[in-house]
Amino acid sequence: MEQMIPDQLDSLAEYSSPVVRDTDVVIAIARPDLETNSYLSQLYAFSGEKPIRISHNWHDSAPVVTSGWSGFLSAPRKEAAQLYAGPTLETTHRITDHHLGVSEFAIDEQGARAVYVARIGEPERYGADEDVSAAEEPPRRITSATYLSNGIGYIRDRPARAFVVDLVDPGLGKTGVEGSGEVHQSALLANPESDVHDPQFSPGGHRISVISAVEPDRGHPDLRTTVWLLGTDAPQAVELPRLSVQLHRWIDDDTLLLIAADLTAHELDFVAQMPGLYVHSLATGETRRLTDPETVAVAQIPPVIVGRAQHGSGAGGSRRNGGADRDSVVAVIETDGAARLARIPLAAENLPLDDLEYLTDATTVVNGFDLDGDAVVFTAVTPQSPAVAARIPLSAGTAAPAILQDHPAPSGFVLPEVVRVEGEGGTVTGCLAKPAGEGPFPVVLNIHGGPFSQYTHGWFDETQVLTSAGYAVVYANPRGSNGRTRAWGKAVQGNMAEPAMRDVLAVLDHVLAANPDLDGTRLGVQGGSYGGFLTAMIIAHEHRFRAAIVERGFLDPRSFIGTSDIGRYFAEEYTSRDAAAIERQSPLAHTAKVRTPTLVMHSELDFRCPLEQAQQYYAALQRAGVKTELLVFPGENHELSRSGQPRHRKQRFDAILEWWERHLGGSRSPAPATVVEELGEELDELDPELLPEAAVPTGVALGARSSDPDVAPGVEAAGAGSATPTVR
Repeated sequence: MEQMIPDQLDSLAEYSSPVVRDTDVVIAIARPDLETNSYLSQLYAFSGEKPIRISHNWHDSAPVVTSGWSGFLSAPRKEAAQLYAGPTLETTHRITDHHLGVSEFAIDEQGARAVYVARIGEPERYGADEDVSAAEEPPRRITSATYLSNGIGYIRDRPARAFVVDLVDPGLGKTGVEGSGEVHQSALLANPESDVHDPQFSPGGHRISVISAVEPDRGHPDLRTTVWLLGTDAPQAVELPRLSVQLHRWIDDDTLLLIAADLTAHELDFVAQMPGLYVHSLATGETRRLTDPETVAVAQIPPVIVGRAQHGSGAGGSRRNGGADRDSVVAVIETDGAARLARIPLAAENLPLDDLEYLTDATTVVNGFDLDGDAVVFTAVTPQSPAVAARIPLSAGTAAPAILQDHPAPSGFVLPEVVRVEGEGGTVTGCLAKPAGEGPFPVVLNIHGGPFSQYTHGWFDETQVLTSAGYAVVYANPRGSNGRTRAWGKAVQGNMAEPAMRDVLAVLDHVLAANPDLDGTRLGVQGGSYGGFLTAMIIAHEHRFRAAIVERGFLDPRSFIGTSDIGRYFAEEYTSRDAAAIERQSPLAHTAKVRTPTLVMHSELDFRCPLEQAQQYYAALQRAGVKTELLVFPGENHELSRSGQPRHRKQRFDAILEWWERHLGGSRSPAPATVVEELGEELDELDPELLPEAAVPTGVALGARSSDPDVAPGVEAAGAGSATPTVR
């Protein structure tokens, strides 16, 4: 039976960015390619039984379709993306030529214009001058609190700026001709001082807007953002309550729909804030929240208005917006283990989670959608598939989705089972994925990052690689995770380790007690980012695990403040500003108690949890006499496991499997007697500082159903929709 192994990484794919045209649906399909060590992505149209590829560059993405104009971002291999636009997606030509590329755009179909965002580097930087190498660039004078961004690097000397460009090609000269090097003339708009993103036109094209910081960074961090109106002599900030605005769309020329989080107490009050839908009137200045701030978290996926003519990425007109009998908005809501399409009335006020009208089920993880008359077309990850495109009616509970395309998972994949365990703070949702065959199986406890993130029900490559190698995998969404309530997410503020440790260990203890085919003497624990933090804290206070993997960890809150791209607010908002409290919550401060062999994995260009976090932790483990190794990936950042170079992703899997084989053995290898004796009395030992003695919790294991499987979470929700900065 074929199983998921690291060499099969390039057999996977991701579907995203669905848009509806008059006769078909277009999606972007991306997949890693081990041979070229890069990602391929092209646009495909679905109108019959088989999809048709309609773009042919190395990396095409983010399609936008209006009734008159279409566009997408396109890049040759190893080059920056540029904007391509034309009457149709098939007839586009290159519009921009920015050295650092274009990141996002929108189209005004009436005015035949595009507004886009590009980073503009200072002269003599970032390869703009071939005679000036990176090592020869002039020094950077830094006066701001935030000057780095993970995945980008320095940002103050290459600000993100909005441009506007006419799409009409006069047909004269060589503009737009392939190979000529001549592109349309773009105009730099008057931008706010800070970086901008999410460029939009109002429906009539009368307004151009972006999102940017309320105040420029003068050395004090401030998470407030707002909508800025561009196109006049100076940008104008829309006056909003104290919000962190993530996305915006125009309902009409005077009304905005926002996805934003309320910074309740002060401008850095981000912990476990639930992003919500807001409506703001420019005419009256009123801002109204549609969704409940305690129970509803709206994902950072563009919402779509239903019931009135609304421009956007789809085909436009009544077909796109359906025959709705009332005005509403379709958005993606993050629930416990899923990302669900829901329809919300525009007249709603603080609508709670239980009153939402869902369109998709509680296991599908939606990552993009568009309206198609009285239906919604969406792309998603499901328990059985790493990528799917489907259509569902624009009403709740009427029919199962009609599958347009389903990317096959490697055969022999495992459907995890959900377990629900009663913990101290409430029911903890966890899961168990077991290999095929007979045990006893060694067990790996896997811990997600965040902390305000979650494992979802979606198909997860890491789980499949581990189970294929003979390891049972246990994972959970403990207190601190999202997908539940704000109170659940805030439960780790000021106490980052203890509540979550209790919850993940409660799930582990429950599945060990309920499954005799799991080998409780061969346990490993691993986690990345906040999961690396929690792994490090667990092995400092409990010694039942044979080995651990601490990946891209948040390991020293003190140095994190001055080195991370979110360090000026993340660490202290979670750990408090009390020196003793910070010490209690610092894995680095507890290394003298660690006895577990530990592999420390990190990326060289990680600016979210910088490399120094791993270096300090590795050195401290060595000084404590712990068997440890440090594995550093060059050229990678915090996103290695999700979007790093394909070869590095494979090598990461190889390293994980080699470490577990070395310390846990194969699925049937017996536990050495000496190790069992060494563990002895430590199997249930909990450090009283963090984990007072507690009984093993009880819970109910829910088996998968063949028709509507209730299966376990599978992959972190990639930050989508969370206003809460995370170390995922």
